[in-house]
Amino acid sequence: MAYNTIGPVDVVKAVVEWIQADQPTIDTLSVFAGGWEGWARNQFALWLQNQLRLRLRNNNPLDVLTEANYIPTGEGAVPVFENAQARADLVFNALSPAVADTAPVIITELKCQSPKQTWTSFRSGLSRDVTKLYGVNPDVDDAFGPENVMVLSLGICFNEPGFRPAAGYRVESAGRQYAVQWWADPDLLG
Repeated sequence: MAYNTIGPVDVVKAVVEWIQADQPTIDTLSVFAGGWEGWARNQFALWLQNQLRLRLRNNNPLDVLTEANYIPTGEGAVPVFENAQARADLVFNALSPAVADTAPVIITELKCQSPKQTWTSFRSGLSRDVTKLYGVNPDVDDAFGPENVMVLSLGICFNEPGFRPAAGYRVESAGRQYAVQWWADPDLLG
């Protein structure tokens, strides 16, 4: 089966576009108790699926695996970490055959700041995600080739006056209210 794949820079750009497109819904859901990360990763993946189908003018499903098993690939996120209980929030391009000059497998963690969450707490969550991403099982590198595996941490946070990204993260504005922080290994030029 053919899948729509995506590059890592395009993932970051797509998150910004999705926030701008769904901001009224995000504003409403971000205040719910328990956070909005689970909804965000699945809603983003569904939105991205539709955008790629429109842009590429095909009906192929997006090559993405999620922890919640709700994306049209029909599979939940693969256990990509050495800790067998840990799951990645999103894994892009793992179902497509590896071909030279194609986008790498992108193992992605997502954090979404809630209005009552302090900046310190949110930043600590981003740090835990980076630590988690460094725990990718060596079997994943063996399966895809280490040059074809990338880890990406994304943080959706409030774009407040004086906002500075977490150490090592870059930031993209997603409008007046939100910003997307991102960190990748290997590093992306952006």
